Amino acid sequence: MSFTRLLLLTFTAALFIGTPATHAQDGNLFAALFGAKQAKTSSSSSSRYSGKRVEIDLTKQQLKAYQGNRVVLRTRISSGKTGNTPTGNFKAGPYKSATHFSSLYHNAPMPWSVQITGNIFIHGFSVVPNYPASKGCVRVPIDGRNPAKRLFNWIDIGTPVRVFY
Repeated sequence: MSFTRLLLLTFTAALFIGTPATHAQDGNLFAALFGAKQAKTSSSSSSRYSGKRVEIDLTKQQLKAYQGNRVVLRTRISSGKTGNTPTGNFKAGPYKSATHFSSLYHNAPMPWSVQITGNIFIHGFSVVPNYPASKGCVRVPIDGRNPAKRLFNWIDIGTPVRVFY
C-alpha cells in the first residue's frame, strides 16, 4: 500500500473515530492523526481559541472587548462622521502597530493602531468626543487609563470585531 493511500485511510479513520477537538480546530493534521501533543498556545495566538471579541456600537459610541462572556474593556469611542465607519463583521489585522501614521491624512499620528478593514483602524487619539468626528476610523482615548493602549495590548490579530448600529 502506498504511503499516500495509507495517509488517506488514516485520515479517514481519524475523522470517523474522532480526533481531539483541539487538534482538529487548529489545523494540526499531524497532531490529529498521530496523537502528537499540542503545543501550548501563546498569548498572541489566534483569538478563536481565547474567546476574545470586540463589539463597536456606533449608536452608543462605545467599544466593548470581551473575553468569553466577560467584558474586559469598555470605553467611549468616536467613529466616522456621516456614516464613514463601515459596519459588519471583521477581524483585527493583519496590520497592527503601536506607532502608526496615517498614509491618507498628512501623516497624522495614529498610536495603538489595529486595522479592521482597508484604511479603517481602531486607534488612539487625543480628542474623542462622544459623537462621530473621525474620517472613518474608530478613535479610542489615550488619556486616563489609556484604553487605546490597553486594547492594543489585549487584542490579537484575527480577533473578531463587529461594528454595528
